[in-house]
Amino acid sequence: MATNNFKSFGIGAGANVTSQADYEALAALLTGFQSGKASSAQINKALRQSSTMAYVLAQFISDSAAVDVLDNGTPATILANLKAAMTSVTPGRLLNVQVITATGTYTPTTGTKSIVVEQVGGGAGGMPCAGSNSTTATLSGGGGGGAYAKFRITTVPASVSCTVGGGGASGAAGGATTFGSYCTTPGGSTGSNGSTTSGATIGGGSGGVTPTIGAGATQLVSSHGDPGLNGTAVNTAGGNGGRGGSSPLGLGGRGAGNGAGEAAGGFGAGGGGCFLPAGGSAATQLGGAGSGGAIIVYEYA
Repeated sequence: MATNNFKSFGIGAGANVTSQADYEALAALLTGFQSGKASSAQINKALRQSSTMAYVLAQFISDSAAVDVLDNGTPATILANLKAAMTSVTPGRLLNVQVITATGTYTPTTGTKSIVVEQVGGGAGGMPCAGSNSTTATLSGGGGGGAYAKFRITTVPASVSCTVGGGGASGAAGGATTFGSYCTTPGGSTGSNGSTTSGATIGGGSGGVTPTIGAGATQLVSSHGDPGLNGTAVNTAGGNGGRGGSSPLGLGGRGAGNGAGEAAGGFGAGGGGCFLPAGGSAATQLGGAGSGGAIIVYEYA
């Protein structure tokens, strides 16, 4: 059994302490004992009140954290053990949330017993459009969103290597996001682009394929990415680039009605496609950029 050096004073039967009523009426409660004599019963009462509370707190630390609480002049150790005791009697509370947006290493916050992780792969960029001419419109589909997963780990390692998938630039796929060997969420794919002298539909990119959940992780949610929408030309004068695929953590970029596609917002969403009507700009227009992936770690005591 752990040792507690802090003891209550004057708690025996018939102890020489003043009564509670007399103590509460004592002027020295406000002013402290002044020059002259204070009765031993009054001093003993003050010592018993403070020492009993010190004992109770120390015993809580000793019982809850299973450590010795020693009167050896190291209050920093007692404070650290108090924090450990508080954590031990409040299991399951949320300690911290870490949002990881760049490749690196996840290190748990002290006291973390389990984690819930959300992650998404990078979104693809919308495809670019070649410049149009007097008889031809050009258009493209939106980029696909990254795959998404949510899972729980109850045996938390000391660290986890993380890769955060980048968002694709115009015409580029999104990168895969990994949380060690626990989970991989692939990035979105790019769509198509083309031209028309009448009307046409051009395909959007597919979303990231179904995530892989590895040993040690309990799947809560797992989903392939949202595909980008098709670009559509009603005729050579009117149409729209495809909207980018969205994710649970981000919104796909809008397809343009005349010009470049919109970039995605948030995390893991695809960029919008573009549309140039006949007689429009001769310059190439870019699809919107996809947004990068992310890993969000919820840490619990």
